[in-house]
Parts: sequence; C-alpha cells; structure tokens
Amino acid sequence: MNAAHRLLAAFTAIFALVSPLEAAKVQQRYYAHPAVHDRYGVIAPWYTGQNGQLDFRIRVAAETLKRYPWTDPKTAAAAAPHFVFNGHWKIAPDGTITPVPINDWDNGDLGQRAAYVLSGLVDYYRYSGDPAAIALVHLQAEALLDHCLTPADHPWPNFLISVPVKGKPYGKCDPGGMIQLDIVAEVGIGLLKAYQMTGNQRWFDACKHWGDLFAKNCNRLPGQAPWGRYANPESAKWKNNKQTGGVAFILYFLDDLIRLGHTGKNNEIVQARDAGRAYLRDVLLPAWTVNDTWGRNYWDWEDPVQAENVTEFVCRYMMDNKDAFPNWRNDVRNILTLFFHRTSVCPKSAGEVYSGAWAFPESSGCCGRSLWYGPMELAVPMAQYAAETGSPWAREIARRMQILATYDGHETGVSEDNIDGGFVVNADWFKIAHPMALKHLLGTIAWLPEEFAPARENHIVRSTAVVREVLHYEATLRYRTFDAPAGTITVLRLASRPVTVIGRSPLPESDLPFRKDLRGNGYTVKTLADGDSLVTIRHDGFTSVFLVSLGPETGFADHSQFAYAGKWEETGRYPLTDCQHADRAGATAVVKFKGTQIRLLGWSAPDGGLAEVYLDGVKQAAAIDCWQPYSRAFPGLLFSRADLLENEHTLQILALGKGNPRSEGAYVYLDGADWSSASGKPELGEGRGPTEAQRWVFGYPGREDLKDSAGNLWRPATEWIVRTGTMTDSVAATWWTTPCAEPIGGTKDPQLYRYGAHAKEFIANVTVGPGTYYVRLKFAATRGIDTKKNCVTIEICGKRVVTKMDVAATAGGPNKAVDLVFNNIAPRNGVIDVRFVGGDPDKPGSSEAFVQALEVGPRSGGTGATPK
Repeated sequence: MNAAHRLLAAFTAIFALVSPLEAAKVQQRYYAHPAVHDRYGVIAPWYTGQNGQLDFRIRVAAETLKRYPWTDPKTAAAAAPHFVFNGHWKIAPDGTITPVPINDWDNGDLGQRAAYVLSGLVDYYRYSGDPAAIALVHLQAEALLDHCLTPADHPWPNFLISVPVKGKPYGKCDPGGMIQLDIVAEVGIGLLKAYQMTGNQRWFDACKHWGDLFAKNCNRLPGQAPWGRYANPESAKWKNNKQTGGVAFILYFLDDLIRLGHTGKNNEIVQARDAGRAYLRDVLLPAWTVNDTWGRNYWDWEDPVQAENVTEFVCRYMMDNKDAFPNWRNDVRNILTLFFHRTSVCPKSAGEVYSGAWAFPESSGCCGRSLWYGPMELAVPMAQYAAETGSPWAREIARRMQILATYDGHETGVSEDNIDGGFVVNADWFKIAHPMALKHLLGTIAWLPEEFAPARENHIVRSTAVVREVLHYEATLRYRTFDAPAGTITVLRLASRPVTVIGRSPLPESDLPFRKDLRGNGYTVKTLADGDSLVTIRHDGFTSVFLVSLGPETGFADHSQFAYAGKWEETGRYPLTDCQHADRAGATAVVKFKGTQIRLLGWSAPDGGLAEVYLDGVKQAAAIDCWQPYSRAFPGLLFSRADLLENEHTLQILALGKGNPRSEGAYVYLDGADWSSASGKPELGEGRGPTEAQRWVFGYPGREDLKDSAGNLWRPATEWIVRTGTMTDSVAATWWTTPCAEPIGGTKDPQLYRYGAHAKEFIANVTVGPGTYYVRLKFAATRGIDTKKNCVTIEICGKRVVTKMDVAATAGGPNKAVDLVFNNIAPRNGVIDVRFVGGDPDKPGSSEAFVQALEVGPRSGGTGATPK
C-alpha cells in the first residue's frame, strides 16, 4: 500500500467512527478496483475476461500458492513452502513475496491455515486438473503429522496440536499449546479429502485415530455439549471451555470417517456423531438468536459472538443432512441472515449494503473495514441454499456478495481487503488472502456454475465424491473418483454438449444415457445462452467417467509438434503415452497458437523439475513445477490462461535445470497443448432477483414462520442494520423477543404485532429484482412507551415518507394495530431500504423508533392509514 492509500484508509477508519447510519451506500471504489454497476445500479464485475471474475481470482490464488518461497531445510523442520509453517507474509506491489518472522502466539493459526490449504487445493485439483495441487497437499499434510502431534503419553495421544501457540515456529509444536477441537476436526476434514485424492494411507490412519479419540472423550448425556472447546482447557488464555456451534466441524469429520467405513469400536464414532447431532438440533437450534450459539471458533480470542466460520459450517451441515434437521429451510435462512444483522453493529466497520451487496466483517468485534472475507465465505452456503431450494432471493444475495468480494484481487497476487482500498488483514495474514479465498470461490462456483463458472471452457465444478484424477485431452475429459456410492453426482460446465458419456470401473464399461431426470445412472443437460452446457452426471458404481466432444473451435498440438532448443529427449516411461523431457538449464520448447485460451499438459513425477513460462514474451508469475511424490498414470495441467485476446500467441517453456528441494531430479515433462477460440458472453445474472412478496416480523425469535389469516408466511426479520456498537448484542439490545401478552385490536393477525424492533435509528434492506413495489409497515404501541415522544420518522429509498408519526395516535390508541402502505416504490441499487429514525429527525438519537413488521411486494399494496 502506498502512502496515499495508507492515509485514505486511516481517514476512512476515523470517519467511520462518527459517520451516520447510511442506506444503499455506493462508493466509487471497492477494495482494489473502481466500482462498476449494471443498468439497475447493482454491483457488476470489474473484470471483463470471458472466464469471469471468480476464475480470475482462483487463478491468482493458486499461482500465489504455487510460487510461494520455500524454507531452507537447515532452518526449518522440513523443506516446504513457507506457508506450511508460517501464516505471516508481506507482498510487494510487483508480487514479490517475503515471509515474515513470527512468534509463538502468531503460530496459532496453523490449524486453520492447514485446513484451508488442504480443502481448497483438493477442490482446485478437481476443478483444474493441476498436479501442483497434489504436491502442495502432500507437503502440508506430511508437515502436520511429522511435527504437530502430541506425544504418545499425552491424554489425547498422537492428536493434532491445532493451535500451537507454544513451541518453536518452523519446528516441533509444543503440546502445551492449545488443542482446539473444532479446528482439529476442520483439519481432519481436509486431510480425509487429501487421502481420497492421493490414497496416502498414513493420513487416513491418523484421521481414524483422531476419530477414535473424539468418540472416547464424548459426553453423551442428553442436553449437554458432547465436547468442550479444548482437549487441554488449562492451556487456553480464557477460562470458558464452552463448545457451541463449532460442533458442526466435528460432525462433518465424524460423518466423513463413517462414510469411509470407520465407525469405531462398537460403533462408538456413530454414537458420538449422533450425540453431536442431538446437541445441535435440540440445544443449539432453539437458541439460534443467542449470540455465542454460533461463535467460539477463532483461535486467538474467546470469540463469544456469532462468527462467520461457524455460521457457514452449521448451515452447510444442515443442508447436507436434511433428514436429521427437518426444519433446515427455515434454520439455514435464519442463521445465515442473522449474521448480516449481528455483524453490522460496529460503527467502525460500517457493515451494510454496498451497491446492492451485503458486506460485513467476520464478527461484531473484529477487523475494522475488512468487509471482504465474511461475505466471500457466507456466499457459499447462501449459494447452496439457492440451489437446494430454488430461491431467487438467496441466489441474488450470494451472487452480489461474491461479485463485490472479488473486487479485491490484482494479477500480482496483492489482495486489498479494505472496502475503501488498501489493507486491513491481507497484507499480514496469508491464509486469509489466498487459501481461504481459493476454497470459498470454488465453493461458490460449485453451486452457481451458471453465473460464475468460466464460459467456453470445461470444468468439473462439483462432485459428491472426491476426484482423484482429471485428464482434459483434445475433445475428451476423463475423471476418476475415490468411490461411487449410491447417489454419486458430478456437475460440469462444458463448452458444448457431450456426445458420449461412458462409465468405467469397477463395474463393466457402460454408456451413461441422456435422461430428463437422474433417478438412475445417466446425465442431464441444461444449455446456456453462450452455447455452454451444464451437465449433471449420476454414476453410481462407476468410479471412472469418460466424456467425448467437449468444445468447438479447438486446436491441439502434441509434444512432437513443439519447437525445441537445447537437449530434449522423448521417453515412453509412462503407460499411456510418451512425452518430451529435459533436465538441462536453458532447454526451451515453443508452441504457437491462435485463440483466447491455452492449456499446457505434461507429467509430474518424483524427479520432476522447474521451468519458467513465457506468454508472448512475458514471464508468467508462477513457474512450472513437475514434481509430486506419487507416480501418476496420466498427464496433468502444467499451465493455463483463459483471458487472452483472439490473436496469434507464443508460449515458451524454459527448463531451469533444477528441481525443488524435495525433488529427486530436474526433469520437465511436456505432453501437449490445446487451445480454443470459442467466444461467448458470460451469463452474470444481471436483472434477476426476487420479485415475490417478502414478509418480516421484527424481534420474532421463533424458528417456524408465522402464518397470517390469508395463509401468508412471515419470517424473522434479520436483514436490517442497527449500530449498537462494537461487540454488542443487537438482538438483546433492539429485539422485543418476548411477545406482548395484551390483546391487540384492529387486526385479524395479532401475532404479527406482538414482537418488534426498537432503536434510535435502524435500516431494513430488502433485496429485490427490478420493478416497482409496495411497502407495508405494521405498528402497534404495545410496550407502554410514550409514542408522542418516541415518534417515528420513515424514509424509503432515500425519500422522506413520514415525519414524527405518533403510533398510538395513528392507530387510535395503544395496543391497536395500524398499517402504513406506500406504493410505486422503485428500488435503488437493487434494494428497497427503509430507514426508521426516532424522535426529531433533525436531532437524531433523541428517542427511539420502532416497528413490528414489514412487507414488500410487487404492484400495489392498497391503502394504508394516514400517519398522525
């Protein structure tokens, strides 16, 4: 960050402390780029490449991981990229990475960092076929098991020291560091995925042992937490050992073990899992509005408030286990959007809706104007909710949030996480800047491939089974999964409709037929406007799937068609094909092509070496590393770019004559290259969004929606902003959760008027699609307050519609319902925002405003009362 950016960030942070509550905020700049809006005033991508903004950001994250500096084995426990041992970094504007020395305490992020690296890279391999992901996963996993386990005589023996705040960084972890159980489980989830990708039995054995310890130490008494927060609570800085929503991490881990056939002695892991589910279902969900129910996850503070990590995992767990959580539709929606409300309380952060998209910090007490990674993470369960329910509301919120969040990235690997430009977190903490982003962006594409997967390319975007092999070769794609139990589904976005889909091994080879549904093995196709296809394949029993004819306008050159200089040799050492290889510094290979995208294929092996890549004479950020520790029977993706102009291009590979410190050699293996000139406009979802009526009851803490006399459902109001202050509980401060017991006159639906919200000032933000709407506001003076003094001023989309309304006078007395209706409301920036101010609007804060319920719907809402 330059001096001007630092000054701007400092000024913005100071100003935010005293700035008034705003609605429908629009800035000229977001994070790293000037703002771009669509014709409706809603945030639009700054990036115009055909592959899309999320794919651009995924490439930057992956390249940053691949080019990270390595440790000197003389000063570290092992040779590996520094991020394996150290979460701190500095990155210069030109992309130069410098690891920063850390102390014991800062080493505590090891578990979370490893979890992001493992899970993110397994998903990245599925998406790209890049074998560098396998190499980096191996290095991270081996470091954990070699240097971060408790000794055999520990009460939790050979267990992951997930928060090693004691011990020597880059060395052995001290078991006196904190062993936080939900983080152990989060690492275990990634390690089990890595095992399925590579077949490394050591990793599976470690996870089975961890699962046995979770089962052994499980408290199965009904109504009690099955586990505390720590295996060693005496080592934590705070006395509270409470485990709340973090139990979802443990449940995912145990479920994965059970799925892989390890259920423990006498099914103890299944019993522990069931105890955890009962705790989540019967204890935590009824307390969904309590602040720390979804907190206590971050390693570096007590975190007694709703946190984004827990919110994500709990919501995804319920959607992935619907039978165990029959109220999942309401619970997921409520908990996800409650996070918007809870984290917007801090004036310094000023979380709210920006250009139609929600942006908020990681919790109610952290990280200033870093309104970046919280939305990036919660877009994933929101996108899944949209896919699982068909909700245009959830789809639009997820779409907007992720477009805004991916304004952070530069080609160099610099990531600006301050919404006003510059840095708050990402200049120091590598795990958030890139591994976390990689994981969440792949998760969003998985559920919203139509909006976000690259156009005119071929990618596996989602699979219920872990993908072990991916081979893109000319007009074919082959992939192999670890297993294929009943209900195995893989989703792909392809540049054309497949001609043939074949299932192979362990069952005899068989065509998988085109179907209208997937009640049996086969595939469905949805054709997109640009000619792409969304292909969903069901392949129960078939761990290998082969697709033919995947793209128009393709070109291909095998290795024999490259132009070589220096010493290259052809080898047939691999079972499927031969290839060219070189291990001498200065050996070059060149391929010329015309197109908008290029993919270089080659082999990776234990003796693989390094090569630089030049595209049109420009050295690319990440070198090729042909090393990985496993012998693989297929080539992989060594390099790709998908944002080129339709011109003649030259790709050059320069062997460096050396390998990384783990390699047994220096060989660069080249197999071929394919490219494409296919073009099409990405479908970004502009102009979509919910147009049906949305109905909220403020202050309502119930998990079941309220039904009115017309049969309409009203849900808890959560998409609203109130600035109660850093680390405050907005529910306790501003929700009337105890229903009014007095009779309420003038209505057939008194239940809609028994709760409410109250504050000196607050704003409701209703996400909508284009059109005109009515706004209905419901009031009742039910709390015995002086409504003349506590009068209400209302603005809708920036226009004053009511000034100093006395609710009791308007309704004809206390405990009487009254509705105001406003018609012909056009959204601004994709949102209908309703601002409530108490007392004299020229003297904000003089008293409190309140409201009971809100309804926004299309067309006209009729006539309401005249405010007094």
